[in-house]
Amino acid sequence: MNLFHRKPKCTLETVLAILFAVVSVKGDGGCRVLDYLDCIKNKTFVGHVIRTFRILAPGLEDCQHKCYMEDNCVSYNLGPVEGMARSCDLNDADHWMWPNHVVPKKGFEYCPIKNPCSSSPCPSNKICMPDFSWDSFSCVDGIWAQWGSWTTCHLPDCPRTRKRNCTSPTAPQNIGANCVGLALASKECRTQTLDTTGCETALGMENRTILDSQITASSFERNYTMYAPQGARLNNQYVRYGTCGAWAPTKAVGEYIQVDLGRVKTVTKIATQGRPTSAQWVTEYSVSYSNDTRDWTNYYGDCVKKFPGNFDQNTVVANKIEIPIIARYIRVIVLKWQHHPLMRMELYGCTPP
Repeated sequence: MNLFHRKPKCTLETVLAILFAVVSVKGDGGCRVLDYLDCIKNKTFVGHVIRTFRILAPGLEDCQHKCYMEDNCVSYNLGPVEGMARSCDLNDADHWMWPNHVVPKKGFEYCPIKNPCSSSPCPSNKICMPDFSWDSFSCVDGIWAQWGSWTTCHLPDCPRTRKRNCTSPTAPQNIGANCVGLALASKECRTQTLDTTGCETALGMENRTILDSQITASSFERNYTMYAPQGARLNNQYVRYGTCGAWAPTKAVGEYIQVDLGRVKTVTKIATQGRPTSAQWVTEYSVSYSNDTRDWTNYYGDCVKKFPGNFDQNTVVANKIEIPIIARYIRVIVLKWQHHPLMRMELYGCTPP
C-alpha cells in the first residue's frame, strides 16, 4: 500500500516560512531536498532515462540543477566530455532500486542521490519508491520499466507498437501485485501510398533476362532438377526430362525463392501462378528484401505483410507493392499452399533514378 505520494517542490512561501520560523515546518506540498552523492566514474545507469540534455562541460552543477527541477529525477548520468559539452541523463530510478542496471561504460559517470530507500526498508516482496519531497518512501508492488522504442512500419494499415515490462520484486513467484496500466501501446501508421505509374515493367523472369544463375531457393523437392527454382518463370510450361514448369520447394512454411535482380531495382508488383499441369499452388506468401544477402528486411516493416496467392494453377494473380521495395535481392516466402507449394512468378518495377 502506498503510504506517501510525491509532492511538488517547495513554493516560495514555504521556503520563507522555513527560513524565518523557529521550527522548520514543511508546507502542504512538501519540500524537495536533494543530497547529491559522489559520482561513480566509468559507470552508467541504464533503462530508466526520462530526459536527456546537452550541457557545457564539466556540467556537474548544471545537471544537478536539471535533476532538481525534474520531479521524477532520482539519479543522473554524465556522459564523456566531447569538446566543450557532454550529455546529462536524468533517471527515474537508481542503483538501490535496480542494482543490476548500473553497467560499465568508459568515460561516463553515474551520480546517485541520497535516498530514503538505501537502507532497504521494504519487505522482500515490495519495491521501495523514494519520496524526496517528504524524505520518505513507499513500498509498492510491480512497477513499469520504460517503454521500448516504437516499431517501424511502412504501410497505412500496419500499426506501430511499443512494449514495456512490469517488474515485480518476487518474480516469477509473483507475490507482488501486477502493475496498473497497459503493457502494449499502438498507433496507426500514416505512410502515404506512392504513385507507381510508369514503373511496372516486367523485370525479367518470364523473358529470361534474369538468368538461371540469378535464381536460387532454400530448397526444392528431393533435389530433383525438374523442381528447381529456375523453373519458376511466369507462364513456364512442363518440359519432359527438363522441368515441371514451376518451382517446387519442400513442403514447409518458410521455404523461399530468391531472385538477384543484378542491381538495385524498384519493385512495385509481384505476379504468381501455380503448377501448369496439376492442382498445386501457393495460396499465401510474404516478401523480404536485401542489398547484400546478409541483412534481410520483411516487407511491411515489423508487421509481415501476407500476400494472397493463387486459387488455381494457371490464373495470374498480381499483388501491388503499395510502398515500392528498392533493393537488389528479393525473396518470396511460402506461407500456405494447395496440396503442395509450387510457384511461377514475375517481378515488376523499374530502375530507380
